Amino acid sequence: MFCHVIQLRKGGNWLPRSQVAGSVGARGWLDFRKANPAYYGLTWDARLLSLKNPEKDCLEPLHYARILAIKDGGIMLTGMEITFRAVKSKPTHTQQTWWCVVHEDEGYAALGRHNPKSSTGFYVNDDDRTD
Repeated sequence: MFCHVIQLRKGGNWLPRSQVAGSVGARGWLDFRKANPAYYGLTWDARLLSLKNPEKDCLEPLHYARILAIKDGGIMLTGMEITFRAVKSKPTHTQQTWWCVVHEDEGYAALGRHNPKSSTGFYVNDDDRTD
């Protein structure tokens, strides 16, 4: 499915609303399918494939992917980005969340209303709120 994908996290932490709201996102083909059971067990992978070369990823793939919501012109996906640093070192697992905009008007409007809560009880977007 063709869509625009906006990453809502960087380094596992939620991005501020001011950075997310102005983002257009990466364009490509969303591919959501079962992962290779030999490597990841009975899980799902999400990939954003290039428009020009369907074998190339536009973004780092989401492993252990789950669909959180399908509403307001978009799809909310969450999963793990697995980054390999060197041959003998263990990979880094970083939590990532994607907002996949399918219908542009509704999807970008919903992105403007996005307001994640942090585990500490403070909102990550407190600096954007008026007193």
